[in-house]
Amino acid sequence: MDTSSNSPTPISRLWIRLREHRPWVWIFLGIGVAVPLALVGWLITGPPEHSPNITIQSGDTIQGIQYKAGRDIHIGITLEQYEAGLKRREQEVTKVLKQAHEQERQILEKEKSEIERRLADTRASYQSYVKELQERIAHLERIRGQIPDVLLDQARTALAQGDRSQASQLFAQIKAQTKAAIQAAAESDYQLSRIALDEIRYREAYQHAQRSVRLVPENSLYLAGAGELAQMLGDYSAAKTYHEQALASDLNAYGEDHPRVATHRNNLGGAWRALGEYKKAIGYYEQALASDLATYGEDHPHVAAIRNNLGGVWESLGEYKKAIGYYEQALVSDLNAYGEDHPHVAIRRNNLGEVWQTLGEYEKAIGYYE
Repeated sequence: MDTSSNSPTPISRLWIRLREHRPWVWIFLGIGVAVPLALVGWLITGPPEHSPNITIQSGDTIQGIQYKAGRDIHIGITLEQYEAGLKRREQEVTKVLKQAHEQERQILEKEKSEIERRLADTRASYQSYVKELQERIAHLERIRGQIPDVLLDQARTALAQGDRSQASQLFAQIKAQTKAAIQAAAESDYQLSRIALDEIRYREAYQHAQRSVRLVPENSLYLAGAGELAQMLGDYSAAKTYHEQALASDLNAYGEDHPRVATHRNNLGGAWRALGEYKKAIGYYEQALASDLATYGEDHPHVAAIRNNLGGVWESLGEYKKAIGYYEQALVSDLNAYGEDHPHVAIRRNNLGEVWQTLGEYEKAIGYYE
């Protein structure tokens, strides 16, 4: 719930093109003219389309899967394509909201809020999307051999290129062809769930997630996905159950101090908090914090997020000084990680402003709000 581009510069692109398509003598004779002209053209037309230029390569290990020769895959969806998709979805949700009934409206408003959050810092949300997409593609290797390689490779490629419509069709085809292969069907439902979540279609995503868990109930990744969506849709009791099962599975697989175990505990803290069981929430948050501090150290975003969560629970309990302590620690950590102008930093300062305002310390509150 609550996790760069190495694209060449315009000048280096130019150099590569010249080197590949012109003799070296032409380069040395013309470089004094070519580079200035290229720079002027770039300044006039703007930078080229941003591409992540990220490739999963032979020998890479992601989600416990080591890639073999011939299975490298390039993540080809660009920042501009990602942002355009968010804006299209925002228009769809805004249009449907006007005619929606109350229950539907609540879900659509959550979806619209999430779209706005991603658009507020598109580059950061895009980088998170690419990282999660790599993990999902890696996870697909677990069903290789259960379905034709050509079909699996087509699905991987469609995901990597951001072609969610094609990917959805291929995973539906995999499900239809592999009803006897339970693991392949479950993985298809999980991937369909994440595609729907990418598109911020929460109910559709939850339906697929629930089916993946029914087919393979011991898979912690599927359980965590279902718990995340249950939480988003306000089904907190179901979210708690899914996260408890995911925690039990990964504790058995990895032991106490694994990052995935800490994530499940943080998620359980969120579920108990939503259910109003604040002391239980604090217990899980503190366990997650101790684990992530040992794994990542003081200034990691995961650590800051858990401290912010602890601040929120103590604030809900009326323990404002404890809340301030955790919020301040989260702020310092995110300032070190991101700098002054990051949305996370703004959130931490807003939280501190609200607590100081509640305490009647208006000048302190204004200082954080400003």
